[in-house]
This record gives sequence, structure tokens and C-alpha cells, in this order.
Amino acid sequence: MLYYRDMHLQHGGVMHHRRIIRATLLAALLGTAFARAAVAAEPVKVVVLEPGTGELVSLLDREVASAAAQHRVPFLQITAEWCVPCKKLRASLGDPLMQDAFAGTYIIRVDADAWKTELKKAGFDHPAIPVFFAVDSSARPTGAKIDGGAWGEDIPPNMAPPLKRFFADQIAAAAARH
Repeated sequence: MLYYRDMHLQHGGVMHHRRIIRATLLAALLGTAFARAAVAAEPVKVVVLEPGTGELVSLLDREVASAAAQHRVPFLQITAEWCVPCKKLRASLGDPLMQDAFAGTYIIRVDADAWKTELKKAGFDHPAIPVFFAVDSSARPTGAKIDGGAWGEDIPPNMAPPLKRFFADQIAAAAARH
């Protein structure tokens, strides 16, 4: 490396060397800016709470705090591996309609079977899945929720509009509380 640099210096390569350094620094700065924009553009953050990693209420408290730090509104999603509508919903999150519907959300996903007792104790009890509960700053349900019955067939053109209305209403309500 020293030999290469010395050769450039001997042959008037000082300016060339400076251009390479400037170009490298510019590329690094632009790369950082693009990375920040990509994170900011991520419409939905999904966190999966695994059983055995702690008590549900403590984990919810942690995730609600994380949502607030990211300027997102938290929602608890109850799902299950055997639930076909749940699988279709998860698979559709990359769809532009769904990305738009979930904009600004922080989804805390839990398995209905794994967390059944703790969910009931925490007030997240619902007979149908998938279901999304609005969560307050104390990690408790606000009373607002939406389930798969709100959209019929589990395809983005059906799911996105009611989910978008629900999330937008809850995001506005959360802003009004603060």
C-alpha cells in the first residue's frame, strides 16, 4: 500500500489521491443518509414476543417504551401458527396497500396458544384471531380492537382499508392523549 501511494505522489497523483478520499467520504455520507431514510421509511415495525423470554406484562412495557422511542404507536397482534388468515396477513405485509395501512405502527405479535393465560390476565381476551388491540402508554388495552371479521377474504385489497382506518384512528387518538 505504501509503495502504491508513493508512486501516486511521485507522478502528480496528489490531486488524484485527494479526489479518491473525497469520493470515498461522500459515498460513506450518502450511504449513511440512505440507510437513515430506509429506516425512517419502514412503515411498520413488527416484534414477536416468544414464550419463555419473560412475563408478558413486562415484555409489553418494554415494547411500548420502544415504540414511543421510535415515535410509533403500539398495537398488540394475537395470532397463531395454525391460523390460515393469520398466515395470509403476515405474508401480505410487504404489499404496498398493507405497508400504507400499517404506516406508523409498532406491532407486538404474540401467539394465542403460547400466551393464552397471560393474555387473559392482562385484558387481551378476544374469541377470534387475528386481532389487533390498541395499547396505551401503560401497555394496557385501550378497548379499541379489530379482527379478521372486519375485512372478509384475506387479501390486501380487502384487509388494507379497514386496517388503515383502524390504525389511523388509533394513532390520532394516541396523539390526542399526549
